Amino acid sequence: MTIPSIDLDAKFGPTLSGIMFTTIFTVTLQSSIRSFTCSESLPSSQIQSSSQSSSKQKRAERLNLTRSSTTQFLRLLSLFGVLITLCYLLENHPPFPHVSKLYDRDWFCSLLLFLGIASVLTYKENKEKGGNVNSEILNRNQTEEWKGWMQAIFLLYHYYAAAETYNCVRVLITCYIWLTGFGNFSFFYKKADYGLVRLIQMLFRLNFMCLFLCLALGNTYILYYICPLHTFFFLMVYAVMWIGKSVNYGNGIRYKMILLGVGIYFVWDTTLPFFETAHFWLGVEPVIGATNGTMWEWYFRTSLDHWSTFLGMLFALNYPVLSRWFLEVENMKDLKMQVAIKTCLGAPIALIFIWWVSGPYQQEKVEYNASNAYFGCIPLLTYVYFRNVSKTLRGHTLSLLHDIGKTTLETYLLQHHLWLSSNAKSLLVFVPNYPKINFCVVTCFYFGMSRKAYKLTMELRGMLLPDDLSFCLKSVAATAGVLGAFGVLSAIVTEGGTSSAGIWTVVYLGLFLGIAIDGFTEKRLQVKEPQYYILPAIFPPAATVVFGLLAAATFEVYADHSASPIEPLPSTCQPLVDKGSWADIHCGEGEASSVRRENSLSALIGCQGKTWGWDKLEGGKLECRFEERNTKNAKYSLKERHVAFVGDSHMRIQYYSLRNLIGDVDPTTNNAYAPYHEDIPTVQIGSTKVSYFWKPFVKDQIDFLVSVKDAYKFDVIIAGAGQWDCKEKTDLDNYSKSVEQIGRLLGEVRRRSPDTGLMWMTPPYVNDARLPDHKKDTMAESMVSKYRDVQILKLKPLELDVLDLFLEAGSLTLDRATDIVDGVHFPSDVYRVLLQIEMQALDWAFRRKVGKASSNCNAPGSMADPILGLYVLAFGVAGVALFDSFMGLSYLPKFLCGGPSPAAIQRGVFDKLHGSLSHLKRRKNFEEMVQGFAVGDEEGRDEEGLALISLEGKERERDGFPSQINARSPSRNGGEGEHANYK
Repeated sequence: MTIPSIDLDAKFGPTLSGIMFTTIFTVTLQSSIRSFTCSESLPSSQIQSSSQSSSKQKRAERLNLTRSSTTQFLRLLSLFGVLITLCYLLENHPPFPHVSKLYDRDWFCSLLLFLGIASVLTYKENKEKGGNVNSEILNRNQTEEWKGWMQAIFLLYHYYAAAETYNCVRVLITCYIWLTGFGNFSFFYKKADYGLVRLIQMLFRLNFMCLFLCLALGNTYILYYICPLHTFFFLMVYAVMWIGKSVNYGNGIRYKMILLGVGIYFVWDTTLPFFETAHFWLGVEPVIGATNGTMWEWYFRTSLDHWSTFLGMLFALNYPVLSRWFLEVENMKDLKMQVAIKTCLGAPIALIFIWWVSGPYQQEKVEYNASNAYFGCIPLLTYVYFRNVSKTLRGHTLSLLHDIGKTTLETYLLQHHLWLSSNAKSLLVFVPNYPKINFCVVTCFYFGMSRKAYKLTMELRGMLLPDDLSFCLKSVAATAGVLGAFGVLSAIVTEGGTSSAGIWTVVYLGLFLGIAIDGFTEKRLQVKEPQYYILPAIFPPAATVVFGLLAAATFEVYADHSASPIEPLPSTCQPLVDKGSWADIHCGEGEASSVRRENSLSALIGCQGKTWGWDKLEGGKLECRFEERNTKNAKYSLKERHVAFVGDSHMRIQYYSLRNLIGDVDPTTNNAYAPYHEDIPTVQIGSTKVSYFWKPFVKDQIDFLVSVKDAYKFDVIIAGAGQWDCKEKTDLDNYSKSVEQIGRLLGEVRRRSPDTGLMWMTPPYVNDARLPDHKKDTMAESMVSKYRDVQILKLKPLELDVLDLFLEAGSLTLDRATDIVDGVHFPSDVYRVLLQIEMQALDWAFRRKVGKASSNCNAPGSMADPILGLYVLAFGVAGVALFDSFMGLSYLPKFLCGGPSPAAIQRGVFDKLHGSLSHLKRRKNFEEMVQGFAVGDEEGRDEEGLALISLEGKERERDGFPSQINARSPSRNGGEGEHANYK
């Protein structure tokens, strides 16, 4: 079997990235070979630059036309290309077949417990360079720790498909969006840096890797929804702070915040068409990552957390007041008074949190989604308060979680392809049939690659986008030009119909371009000393070509023998869909893996008692990846479809099985025998309609097919009969003619309604020993088999051309004969197996018909709640007006316990802060500013100027709100001080 590495006709993006990275590899390899085959003397400036680049630096130097700089740049690009190539390979040509997710609550909780215990062992003080302990509220170490434990839960939720924790994960994403508002507002408020450099650097950081993943894998931007989400909310903060920036250091910023809140309310909390108007260019057709169209997906994603950024900005706006409030409370000499004041604030916060846990948090997924934007800040602010309630807690961090939190953007993006697969819908496998060992191996690989991706991104940003606007603009223009040139070339290649060349087209073009570019740049490099070649000058390009061709050949051999990605099953899998066997098993991931190994089965249906599994396939049928379809898969496959079951009681029981599978909670679905010999009215579960027609005789089947052949009524027809004809002793010759007529009618339905899925099931096996006496003379297996054989003879030849599935249920159910209840009917799990086989056939049945977005899909505005939105806006305005990060609750200690009041604190705090910031632009020596700010007593805590904890000299930068005025911009330190918080 030949698996083309790149489908040039259909995948413009993969072709572009393939040619581009092959060119980069070629240039890098040729340059490396040359460095080993020649001796040259470099100018001292270049030697110094090279030594500096090899030493540990927080950020790479800007790119310049010297050998050391270009070599470093090519090395970084090549490593980045290798990382993207790994994503492509493991997604499309994995070493072993991807497997489906399996939720194991015990293992899921155990992993979180183990991580918690290991994290506690890394508990340490937040000591800084000067030996001081950083105990600021929401200091950088703390926010990294916060992001770390949230990311761990989020990733395990995805890995194990832990649907029961959905509401919790929804809150975690709210926290990330809140941190984005908090961090970005803090940075702009403190640094007043609204330049294009800052903007370009942040957009690069958020979208660089995402862009190349989209290109290389042919995915859409909305699939990696966190990137557009954070980009959007970053731009929101930037716009608020940039527009009218001259009033940011007075009451003007508070008026702007109120206007922002009003704008958010009208866009997301009303049904006015503001959202559609602003996003008119978004499509409504299904795409990867947005099955209901990009417009709905974007509305849904932004609506879930549309207040989070605003509330994060509000917290940052009042942060100095909150810092001073804690400072004054903790400087009280009476410890009991400290505890009383903090309790007066903590108690109402805790009570509100308890109300939220017992109320909104208990809602089902859909209902919770509608309320999350309004209540998600409750657990968030509860965590912030109690995590910072004491100086000791603020001054310590769990280092393990801190390290995880530093690379949340990369772990989010790469989980789709280097930990999970199929765009995060299945699991990557390095050790097949040993799921726990595989989890450990893949997780180590995944985190290693994520950390490397983070370093590569920051170093490339440092070289391409230094703190120089002219250089940044040139880099952006050059990058756009390079991508445009490769895009034109890829379009020509694709249009030229050379897709049959596959990997070789990409390699030839990449080698040619790489050698040409290397030859051109070699002449332009500033090498002033002569080169003395140990080998002929032709050797580097020749060796590069040989290596490239060998790599291409190796890749093609690997592609031919690798597994295939999870895709809709092709019709060539039809002969294999009912090939398998029964095995004894009990629920459990390890047990299931053991049964698969011992019985050479590829996948199982169910995990209790006797279950059925598909035979393990080798060789040319690796694309036939049969898997049990869960409720989510079934709902997706049958979205906007109408399924009809036509036949006897065996069809009726499958009808009820399907209703259960797609989530019907009606208790009558648990009784497979009621109602009895009659049609069942059509029911709709979600967007799927299901019907049952009592047609036990073949003549009834004929009447049904005659009624539907001239009119499109059903998307899927699953039919079967035979045992009643046997019971009534229908003449075999007449029966044969009737079955033949059924075949012709099925052909008519196929011709008139080519998009309809058609399936036929023969009568299951009959256990004579369990038959009642009055049926033994009319329905014995020896008799039923004759009617079954007629169906096999007349209808099986219609496979592929007419029937999407001909299911021979007699042989499939033979091994479960001892479980038959009354000689005819099997336990319900057998019918679930039959249904699961039919669900596989839907893949090739529906390939003929392109799905459409659900006609019942909610439109923008459907998640709006004007009343709740008005409440949030009111609390937000209160927080702005009252200078309170907790939106008014901080005044309770004043009235109940005699604590400090935010209103009393704010004047001195903001007078000092705004006075200082107003001079910031005119001061070139930031160190003098810090020294002037730091005048105070030994503790540095009692003087008014030192009350601003966030502004004290700590030699570090917190999430965008620097701890000292001259703290370096995040763009200067390689990202370690990055203010944005990624999900």
